[in-house]
Amino acid sequence: LGYDTVPQFLSLFSDGLPSKLNAEGTDPTTSLITVLYTEVGILNEVIEIWKHGRGTAAMEQSRVAARGANEWRKAVGEIAGLATEFTTSIQKPLAFSPIT
Repeated sequence: LGYDTVPQFLSLFSDGLPSKLNAEGTDPTTSLITVLYTEVGILNEVIEIWKHGRGTAAMEQSRVAARGANEWRKAVGEIAGLATEFTTSIQKPLAFSPIT
């Protein structure tokens, strides 16, 4: 994919992100925790971590709302050309985790 893939991805992502965060209908318990990328191991991997306080119902409601955010839709359309795969997983923090 080359050296420019992650910077291009992050530029597109950051351009569209405000519309996703402010999309009408987003569950109020949904919040972006962080966006990370790898420099060692799997290269060109970008990871978003979201917290959905109401669990999968909040996740689905927020995903549907994001699809109505025009700038986000445009960004995702361009990001799709850079990506080789998208993966979604649900993680549950342990009781001693600082993020619960």
